[in-house]
Amino acid sequence: MTHSSFSTIEAQANVLLEDRDLREAVPEQVRASAVRASVASAAFIRPGTWNAKTDAHRTAGGFGMLVLHGMLVRRVGFGDRIGGELLGPGDLLRPSEHDGEEATLPFDADWTVLSDLRLAMLDRRWSVRMAAYPDVSIALAARALRRARRLANMLTIALHPKLDERLQLLMWELADRYGRVHRDGVHVEVPLTHELISQLAGARRPSVSSALTRLHHKGLVERLGSGWILHGEPPDTPDRLARG
Repeated sequence: MTHSSFSTIEAQANVLLEDRDLREAVPEQVRASAVRASVASAAFIRPGTWNAKTDAHRTAGGFGMLVLHGMLVRRVGFGDRIGGELLGPGDLLRPSEHDGEEATLPFDADWTVLSDLRLAMLDRRWSVRMAAYPDVSIALAARALRRARRLANMLTIALHPKLDERLQLLMWELADRYGRVHRDGVHVEVPLTHELISQLAGARRPSVSSALTRLHHKGLVERLGSGWILHGEPPDTPDRLARG
């Protein structure tokens, strides 16, 4: 995907109706009124490169953009080294914040939409209305913290010296959030190309392709359409990594 993707404003979204965890954070006695107040404008974005900052003004003074549906990756690069962060439903985006252009080191950053993306625009008007329901703000802050913790987990995985084991850890980390258990294994229905996996794992794409082939031959990883199947059990000890 190399084309640019532009957002279109669609019919409004009821945030609490579409986000069960946020809805359940509100005490039951005021939940109905909170749901009525949680209507926000929504944007729909096709797969491709997305210039998120062109849409950032829509949430000025508010919480930002909440992913309701779809997946995207935020890539950060320094020279020829590129790292990626996978984002999906429930994640809060604030593309109005600088992406490195104001930092001492010249980091580059961009956004790539992997599947049809639907965003709720949590602008200032929405934020003011929801101020009457502080549990929503608390839940959103908790999500921001969880996103930071996920990044720390991914950094730890990227530091693992053996690539085969690093990819195994990466796949199970993603399965923890996006995986579904089936009879034949854990399905991670995320459009992970070898290039994207290399960015998430901090490795070169050719090396990643070779390592995935080895894991496949060991019966640990299997490609299924645009997603993946993980076989066996998640590695809870170092000696269970990369074993068939």
